[in-house]
Amino acid sequence: MRRLIPLLLLLAAMPAAAQVSSTDRPPVPAPMPTPQGDVLYACPGGMDFSATFAGDGELVTLRMPGQPNIELSRQASGSGFAFSDSYYELRGRGREATLTAAGRSMRCHAAGRPGEPPRTFAGGNLTVTLFPDGTFRLRDKRDGSAEPLLDFGQWAQEVEGGVRLVLRGADNSRRAFREIGGGKLVDERGAELLRAEKADPIDGRFRLAGMYRDAQDGGLFAACLAGRTYGVAPGGAEPDLEKAWVDMTPSRESSLYVEIIGSFDNNNSVAVDRLINMKRDGACPPLASHGSALRDTEWRLVELDGDRPAFDEWRRRPMMRLDDDGKFTASTGCNTMGGDYVLDPDGLRFVAGPMTLMACPPAEAAIEKKFVAALGAVRTAQIAGTTLDLNDETGKRRMRLEARGR
Repeated sequence: MRRLIPLLLLLAAMPAAAQVSSTDRPPVPAPMPTPQGDVLYACPGGMDFSATFAGDGELVTLRMPGQPNIELSRQASGSGFAFSDSYYELRGRGREATLTAAGRSMRCHAAGRPGEPPRTFAGGNLTVTLFPDGTFRLRDKRDGSAEPLLDFGQWAQEVEGGVRLVLRGADNSRRAFREIGGGKLVDERGAELLRAEKADPIDGRFRLAGMYRDAQDGGLFAACLAGRTYGVAPGGAEPDLEKAWVDMTPSRESSLYVEIIGSFDNNNSVAVDRLINMKRDGACPPLASHGSALRDTEWRLVELDGDRPAFDEWRRRPMMRLDDDGKFTASTGCNTMGGDYVLDPDGLRFVAGPMTLMACPPAEAAIEKKFVAALGAVRTAQIAGTTLDLNDETGKRRMRLEARGR
C-alpha cells in the first residue's frame, strides 16, 4: 500500500497608505517562485523525501526510501505551487510545502539551499563540502592515519540563540559550526575552515547504509544518512546487489537493507565497490528531525506575549519573512513594515524601518502595537520543527510563529 503522510506562511502585502512617501514605502516581498531541480524536503515527525521539479514546471517526481517514484502533474493554484495525482498532493510556496496522501498530511521544508552550487570549506586536516540538496561530504586527514576518514550525511542550519551549521553523519555524529560572512566556518573549539575558491566533491569510497531495490531502469539506493535516493551505476558489485535483492525480497516493490562500500559519480549515482552486509527485514533508523530554515521561510504568528489571538481571516494574522541579505518584511495584520535584522552568535535582533500608516480597527491596532513592541525586544530565536520562538533578553517568549505549507 502506498504510504506517505507540511507549512507555508502567506505574507499578506497590505496596500500602502497615502501618508507614506514612495521613497519610504516598506518593501513588499517578491513572489515566491516554484522550486527548480532537485529539492530534499525534511518533514519533522514524518518521512523525508526528495522532489525533482521539471524545467517547464509541469511535473514533479517524488522519491522516498524504499518506495516507487511518484509523478505528480501541476494543478491550478492561487498562490505558490500545487501538484497532484489521484492519491498524492504537494502544495507549497517557497521553501515550505505540505504533502498529502489519502487525506493525511505532513508539513515539510526544503533542506539545504536548493539551486545554489556546492560550497567547500577547508582548514587544518578537515575539508567539508555542502551540497545544495542538504547533504555533505567530509574528509578528515587524521594525524598518523594512512587513509583519511570520509563521512557523509545531512547538513542543516539550526537556531539556538545564534544560528549554527550542523552536520549529522555516520554513527550519529554531530559537528556544529558558526558560519561567518559566508566565507568561514568556526567549529566549537574555535578552529577555522575557510571557503575554497573551487568546490571539492570529495571523491573516495564511503561506507554507506541504505535501502536497495531494482527498478525498470536500474537499481535505486536510498541512503539512510541523507534520506536521498541515488541511482546505482552499472558495474562493480552492482550485480551482487541485484542478486541479493532478488533472492531475499518477496516482490519488486520491496527494498533490501544493505551496507556497501561505494563512491559517488557525476550522474547522481552510487558506484558499488563492495557489498558488506544485508538484512532481509532491516530498515534505516529515523533521521534526526530538522527545523524549518529561519531565512526564506514565511512565518505566521500564533502567540503574542502569552496570548493566542483569534483571527476571522488568515490575511489579518501577522506574518514575517527574513531574507539572506539581512532584511525582513512583515505584516502586522493591518500594515506592512520592513527593516534590518542581525543574526550572530549573540542572538537575533530586529531594527524596524518604514511602515505603512493605514488606519486599523481597534482590535487589530492593539495587536499591531504589541507586535511591533515585541519585535523590537527580540534578542534570541529558537526553532523546533516548524515552530519559531522569539525571546527577549530575559528569555521570555514574546512571539511564537509557525511556518505554513499551504
